[in-house]
Amino acid sequence: MTESRMHPETGKRLMRSVREQAVTFGSLIQTVQVAGWYPDDESDSIHSGADLKPLNAAFAELRAAYDARANLSE
Repeated sequence: MTESRMHPETGKRLMRSVREQAVTFGSLIQTVQVAGWYPDDESDSIHSGADLKPLNAAFAELRAAYDARANLSE
């Protein structure tokens, strides 16, 4: 049986799965796979700190790349 839970604010049923999400910093963009509790539609999902690690890592990478690119143009 697939594990599910209810969203505390919307009351929608959430299922544990992985979805692609885009991270942007300036003009840079990267897509990452993020685990979490997702509804059937594109509304609010719920994530733990561990779930958000790929997003945080991608943001840090993009920020470093953006800074490096800005330093080259100086």
